Amino acid sequence: MTISDRSVAGRLWAMGCGRAGLGVLLALALLLAGCGGGGSPGGGASSGGTSSRAAGSGSGAEGTELASEPLVQRTPKQFDADLAALKGRVVVINFWAEWCGPCKAEMPALQQVSKEYAGKPVTFIGVDSSDVRASASRLLADLKVTYPTVYDKAGINGGIATSWSVASLPQTWFVARDGSRSGRIPRPLSVAELRSRIDQLLTSP
Repeated sequence: MTISDRSVAGRLWAMGCGRAGLGVLLALALLLAGCGGGGSPGGGASSGGTSSRAAGSGSGAEGTELASEPLVQRTPKQFDADLAALKGRVVVINFWAEWCGPCKAEMPALQQVSKEYAGKPVTFIGVDSSDVRASASRLLADLKVTYPTVYDKAGINGGIATSWSVASLPQTWFVARDGSRSGRIPRPLSVAELRSRIDQLLTSP
């Protein structure tokens, strides 16, 4: 089902979403677009021993650095600045949301591999898109996620998710050391798949 499903939208408004209605619609739209789907491959120091460069030196609207706290709010422009500061490193960007079951199931693998590559030129970033920030924060705490995360408030409505062509969750992009987008995989990833893709990028010229 596509994100333009009008019958679903009608039922949501009928339930009285109020001021939060648009956010809920965006979240459900992403879910229907493929949150639970399979998909196929398209394409550091993170947590534990994170250096200042690994954490990213870009600052948001309030001057907050990328890894200074969970769910630092970012616009697409601010996120681009964060990535520019990470040039020379492999960057793993995982798009997720608290309401997405497959996203939750995938997070332990991301956390594990981020720990394994601590001390190497690899940075993990989780992008929470079209979500309720408080719920996302609780999930990060429950799962003990320690790699940098950002809050993409606009999501598929002109946010970071839009600039990275994200239409379903979870979705993971890989950025090569020269700063180019190496590819994406629009489905949950295993520990083995993450290791394999990162190792390829680390050994690439």
